[in-house]
Amino acid sequence: MEVKELLVVFEKMYLQENEIKEKITIRVQVLFTLILAVITVSSYMLRMLDLERYISVSASIIASLVVFYAGLAVSTKYAIRAFWGNTFKQMPPAVEVRGYCSALIIYNEEVEKAKSAHGAEAEVIDVRAEIDTYLCNVYEECATHNSEINQERSRKVHESFKWLLRSFVPLGIAGILFVGFDMDVSSPRKNFQVIDKYVGDQIGGVRNSIDLIASQVVELRKSYMSESKKTGNKPGGQSENVTVPLKTGAPVKPSGPPVRIVLEDDRSQSIEVSDEQRKK
Repeated sequence: MEVKELLVVFEKMYLQENEIKEKITIRVQVLFTLILAVITVSSYMLRMLDLERYISVSASIIASLVVFYAGLAVSTKYAIRAFWGNTFKQMPPAVEVRGYCSALIIYNEEVEKAKSAHGAEAEVIDVRAEIDTYLCNVYEECATHNSEINQERSRKVHESFKWLLRSFVPLGIAGILFVGFDMDVSSPRKNFQVIDKYVGDQIGGVRNSIDLIASQVVELRKSYMSESKKTGNKPGGQSENVTVPLKTGAPVKPSGPPVRIVLEDDRSQSIEVSDEQRKK
């Protein structure tokens, strides 16, 4: 085959390997999405697992999830290697190729000058053929290297999918046990107690305040009773020794009993109210 025909073939192979590289990258991204999805499902089962209902079933679910995470770790390792750390060869920039072409033209001019001046035996090269040969060699090198890298990446993606599918088996077992035995602690079919620590603390504080007020009321009542005994007054606030006014001349109009004011703490006080105040 001529160089021009090889150039066309190698160029197509080079472009094809670039397309394969992008397709493999998309497959790896899909793989990462699946891994994150199953991690979310398994994390929910672990977080909401009812450890008090069936201990044996809970242990089986945890053991299945441990096996699942082991297989998932291997799958993730291959996925990361397929996505990261791979080197590809690309064509040199167009500026460098143009510079190489200009260098060849200058080389031919210098050869012509050397032949005319010194009779040098150097021959003028065909710039177009030289560029075609150069491009053919570069396309061949890049396509070959990229093909090897893509094959290795494809193998890693295959291994990652294989281990991911294997890890689905223990995850499926854990899911069946989780749903079949209703191991979700937040299931609406279960009667569970909701404990609000903040509300409980507030209720406890109110209860302590009520107890403190009750104890103060008892102490005040005791102190009032002791004061009543010392002054000789009955608890009702009336004195046992009633002074009978002496009849000296015109009778004196008796005054009504004093008004009793009872406070909220059950401590009584006797306040004298005059007739003028009572009329008001």
